[in-house]
Amino acid sequence: MKSTPMLSMRYLCLALFLSTMSCAAMAEEPAAPPSADLFEREALKLLKASFEKKRGVVVHVNGEAIAGLVKAIGPDVVVMSSREFETVIVRREKIDSIEAY
Repeated sequence: MKSTPMLSMRYLCLALFLSTMSCAAMAEEPAAPPSADLFEREALKLLKASFEKKRGVVVHVNGEAIAGLVKAIGPDVVVMSSREFETVIVRREKIDSIEAY
């Protein structure tokens, strides 16, 4: 099969469409599970607000304070960035408290 500019353009459009769809699927944030307690629901609200408004939070884990911006929220982790580190990954189950700016 001979490659033509039109065929190449179709492949390019298809590749762009598929990459856009995969990025959109990855950007979806998980909902709090139905069995989540009040702390989990409120913590998820604060994390989502920080992500949407690009505002900082301080996450307390085992007596340590981790300040940063929320980059992504997964079902079991929160991905953050700070001045010191480009990427900080925190397990949601280990979070003791959250402060929002």
